[in-house]
Amino acid sequence: METKPELLILGSAAAEGIPAIFCDCRVCREAAKRGGPDVRARTCYNFGGDVQIDLGPDGLQAWQAHHDVLRRMRHLLVTHAHEDHLQPSDLVYKSRWFAGVPAIDGVLTVHGTAPTRARLENELWLGDETFEEKFRNCGLAFHLFKPFDTFVLDGCGAVVRTFAADHWERLQPCVFLVTLRGRTAFVCNDTGWLPDASWDALAKLRGEVAIDVAVLDDTGMLAGAPEGPDGADAWTRGHMSAPTILQAYDKLDELGLLAPGCVRAVNHFSHNGGSTHDELRAFYEPRGIVVGHDGLAL
Repeated sequence: METKPELLILGSAAAEGIPAIFCDCRVCREAAKRGGPDVRARTCYNFGGDVQIDLGPDGLQAWQAHHDVLRRMRHLLVTHAHEDHLQPSDLVYKSRWFAGVPAIDGVLTVHGTAPTRARLENELWLGDETFEEKFRNCGLAFHLFKPFDTFVLDGCGAVVRTFAADHWERLQPCVFLVTLRGRTAFVCNDTGWLPDASWDALAKLRGEVAIDVAVLDDTGMLAGAPEGPDGADAWTRGHMSAPTILQAYDKLDELGLLAPGCVRAVNHFSHNGGSTHDELRAFYEPRGIVVGHDGLAL
């Protein structure tokens, strides 16, 4: 009997990582001292081997730690073109000139919005090649999507639904609802409170989709909660923090979208949120929410 696909957290930090480069704040000092789950690479995920969600500057580190999973990757979904979620130059290393014995047999399809394609075109080593030629020579293909699209991934049959995020609008950022081999994951990072259009689109899925594992953005950590930094406001735009996350889970509940036993989690943490891993656990675990960390399988 085939096991249900796991959502593997390959990285759990915001753009700077934790300990953050150039920073000596309390969270970074504690992470350097404690190690373990307090040390965080930039956020990306893998779902069931086949589907990768984002591949940023720590992609090599993720590949080295989880080679047996990532070598099965066939599709890369890009939430948006920010540097911590997409490292264009690494895609070149899939070509026969670098990957002597390719671990990924066949084409890796990169799925992104128009600004993602534009960044790839600007930063890949094109030389005399067109974008399409470069991708083809590297064993890659590109699929353009827009917010509120639904499409099926070749080979694995995953159904991907995209929703507009509240993040840098000019990058057309999206969050994803992915159903693969009978399990549905909602990956919702790099967004504040979702736009009304996204909540409306999600509401229409009641009775059609049940989320088995959800991960919400917690860049602001406990900001705005009584347990958080004194005087800090809740994060609601661009990213979320604890009070907004609790409201978002209540909203998903009200919409009837969470399956019984849904795994609720938070991820994408910034050291600027001011909390260590243990402080996050002390807040979230009594509320039935899992605190993400590098290497955690949900």
